[in-house]
Amino acid sequence: MVLGTLQYPSRYIGLGEGVYTGLKHLLELDLNNLQPGKYEIDGDNIFFEVREIETVKPEEKYFEAHKNYLYIHITISGEEWFGYSDVKNLELKKEYDSEKDSAYYSGRGVFLQSPPGHFILFMQNDAHKAGIYFNQQGTVKKILLKVKI
Repeated sequence: MVLGTLQYPSRYIGLGEGVYTGLKHLLELDLNNLQPGKYEIDGDNIFFEVREIETVKPEEKYFEAHKNYLYIHITISGEEWFGYSDVKNLELKKEYDSEKDSAYYSGRGVFLQSPPGHFILFMQNDAHKAGIYFNQQGTVKKILLKVKI
């Protein structure tokens, strides 16, 4: 898991050219005015989705982990918390589904926020819960950048 800022994409080039390319592309956009939907940067290799979601309580979601893509979450507006744990510390609940690129887990983790202008990148063994609230449920506008591994 990496917590970073969109302001300096070159800091993260060590995570791969795809991560750098995706972050650099987002830096050049007016994120606040993007409409919900899917946007391609490099076909299925690098793309992002703009989403508007309602946050939920942590116990309402499983942790999820992915094999084919790095998932980079960027909160544009609203308050969103993220759960995090290494998959080896969790109990598998739903086997890996290659179409959804997801496996689901239960267990305990830590929770953190990513303020607007920042991102949280989850690697292959980083199980995570996104769209969580603790104080008050709300609407979050976010970007989910996916970079093929």
